[in-house]
Amino acid sequence: MPEGLVEFLKVAGSGGLVFIVFYLYHRSTTEQFTMIINDTFELLKKMIEQNTLQLSYLQKIDTEVSSNLWCPLIREKAKGDVNDK
Repeated sequence: MPEGLVEFLKVAGSGGLVFIVFYLYHRSTTEQFTMIINDTFELLKKMIEQNTLQLSYLQKIDTEVSSNLWCPLIREKAKGDVNDK
């Protein structure tokens, strides 16, 4: 063992050893949680972009349906261009 670690254990005792183990464990889990949170925010950011894109397409479809631009037959019938037989 390194001499500095031995001296630390002599001074701090078993409480110091428990503290070191706790500190190392806490640091590693904190880094993992930080990475998970960052990945989650990136995923949410992409989902929001997709939802915005879908909403814009749905609004365009709604506008076209409301103004009756989709079906040429209905559009012509509404204008009176098609002769009813």
